[in-house]
Amino acid sequence: MFNLSEFTKPMYKVGEVSEILGVTSQTLHNYDKNGVLKFERTNGGHRLVSREELIKYLDSKGLIVDDLVVEKKDVIYARVSSHEQKTRGDLDRQVTKILEGFQGQIKNPIVLKEVGSGLNDKRRQLLKLINMVLNDEVDAVYITYKDRLTRFGYNYLETVFLYKGVKINVLSIEAEGTDSAKEFANDIMSLIASFSGKLYGMRSHKKLIKE
Repeated sequence: MFNLSEFTKPMYKVGEVSEILGVTSQTLHNYDKNGVLKFERTNGGHRLVSREELIKYLDSKGLIVDDLVVEKKDVIYARVSSHEQKTRGDLDRQVTKILEGFQGQIKNPIVLKEVGSGLNDKRRQLLKLINMVLNDEVDAVYITYKDRLTRFGYNYLETVFLYKGVKINVLSIEAEGTDSAKEFANDIMSLIASFSGKLYGMRSHKKLIKE
């Protein structure tokens, strides 16, 4: 048996093909003559076999394994804003809710859990998820509600994911509980503080320029 990843060259010489198939050059000549394995000729008269033709032949004999195909996974993504929530088991509860809510739909899952603000677009597990989607490793994504994935820019992520054929499945339309409202308030305060800092920095820079 041969792995598809082993064949990296666009063309193969007679000697190489002979070694791969374990047959003589005369046998390959007969293959070419009878149309079993098609050869191409160079201007100098040398015979070559294309990668595609060689793989086609091996596949017809049941001798090729496509090890380049990545088995896609369903991804369950859970996030909380504080370590206190994590300690209370909120991350695990999100995963449980998703498994129960989408019972029978999720197959071959991988769970990504993390603590971080919904405003932070550099979260490690979020970036891992995005990279997995871009690398065609994800079949579908499951979250409790949109803000778990990101506080702002959800539609951008959804558009990119759909372009790669990945659907984001949302369990609830809106978040529930006082913790969610508190998280939202904290994120808004963080956003205001961030913009205030930038505005102050811009004013200080202008002041220095005038001076």
